[in-house]
Amino acid sequence: MNSDLNNFPQTLILLEDIARNARINKHQHFSAAERNHFSNNVFGSVAIVINITLGSVLFVTISENLPDIAKWISGFMAMIAAACGGIQTFFNFQKVFEGHRRIANQYLEIQRECERLLALFADRLIDIEGLAKEVELLNKQYSTTNNDAEVFPTGDRDFKKAQRHEQKRKENRKALRH
Repeated sequence: MNSDLNNFPQTLILLEDIARNARINKHQHFSAAERNHFSNNVFGSVAIVINITLGSVLFVTISENLPDIAKWISGFMAMIAAACGGIQTFFNFQKVFEGHRRIANQYLEIQRECERLLALFADRLIDIEGLAKEVELLNKQYSTTNNDAEVFPTGDRDFKKAQRHEQKRKENRKALRH
């Protein structure tokens, strides 16, 4: 087996590694984008609903006197709405969501290019020298994307979710071969 690995083009192994890493990073960033999109929707929706409710209470307050409990509830709701707006502003979920999606799509582009090159090589439409040149360019693109991704870190849950995707992919490919 070891001699088979030595005969296998290392450029091809590198290309497969780049493809696998791009897939994992793609899934991590799509997961992080999804999480930030959800948070943006939750905090934004809560703030909107509370502000609409408070606006309605304000019209009632103008027309008649409210009991003290309604005033306390209104004040408490105003604090929650302000906190939701503050959290949304501080964490900037929408910008982070967009950044993660952009990075994930860059990894997706790299993954697809790797798969295209692997198919070309398997079909003998490109030789090892041509593949090596393409892998060099692809490796630079991968490195640039990794640098761009540094400002959009992912979490442990995102990584575990990406690993599950990769494991399912392996299982599906294995099942197709048998």
